[in-house]
Amino acid sequence: MKTIAILAVLLLHCSSKYLLPECVFQPNWYWGVFFESISRFGVPLFIMVSGFLILRKDQPISSVPRRIKRILIPFIFWLVIYVIAKFVMINHSFDLFQFGYFLIQAFLDPTIASIEFWFVYMILGLYVFSPIITTWLHNAEIYEIEYFLIVWALFSFVGFSNVDFLLYDYLKYFTGSIGYFILGYYLYIKQKSILKNRNFGLLLFVAGTLVSFLGTILSSMAIGGQSLLFFNLGDVTPNACLQAIGIFIMVSNTDWEKYSKSINNAAVCFGIGSYGVYLANVLFINILDKIISFDIMRNAALTIILEWIIVFIVCNIFIRLMSKIPVLDKFSGI
Repeated sequence: MKTIAILAVLLLHCSSKYLLPECVFQPNWYWGVFFESISRFGVPLFIMVSGFLILRKDQPISSVPRRIKRILIPFIFWLVIYVIAKFVMINHSFDLFQFGYFLIQAFLDPTIASIEFWFVYMILGLYVFSPIITTWLHNAEIYEIEYFLIVWALFSFVGFSNVDFLLYDYLKYFTGSIGYFILGYYLYIKQKSILKNRNFGLLLFVAGTLVSFLGTILSSMAIGGQSLLFFNLGDVTPNACLQAIGIFIMVSNTDWEKYSKSINNAAVCFGIGSYGVYLANVLFINILDKIISFDIMRNAALTIILEWIIVFIVCNIFIRLMSKIPVLDKFSGI
């Protein structure tokens, strides 16, 4: 499942360059919207898989430092790399004092180095609270978990709709990525036939994709410009949620070894390196876009697909090579 999630994240990152206000309603913009729409589930699926893997087991507080270390060490390495690259690109020179200040600012808010780094601090927060969450989940009745998820869905929709509702400010602990974290565990323990039905999962995925695609186009038409309402950072949105649940149901209820043992083994292999690929991918995308000016005959669809494949292959090779080098292995994320 991590392999599918990272593939979605890469597709999203490769297509985002076409979502520019000045390109709205042009052919390439529609292709950007299409590929963004089919890949919004990437990060939510990552979080759900983490919940599925972590929350089903007892999580003593002593396990938290180990998990934090595994996330932080590769992240700090890649944060420094991104900061160096961005600092030099902006200043065209290297001043140690200014670099140190920029690095501190980036550590406090890593999104100034690269926007996708928000995910790291979010997942760290979930890991810190995982012992408390696990204790509650293992002692809660199923209807209590469902109550939490219903309230989470309702108030997340309020946040998504940008309605000015004061109560929302005081119920923010029911919102955000924690819902996906618990949702992954819930789908694992809930014994209901419809949640084991792959056709139902496909229906949810298609519905979420259509909401993303049509919602973005129609809302953009309504305001006469680009609307990214359905492409919120963090993807705590109805469309991404439907997609992520659909993919989770389809993948978790498929015996992949039965279809192809080699494909299953490859998926497991790529899944192991998915965190490292997540950290590295935007750097490689920027290299293709800015240094090589990667653009196939000005065809957005072809460019996105080829860049997606190239970045996936190159990032995985790079991360695997890092994991084999003694000095760099701890930074690979594997």
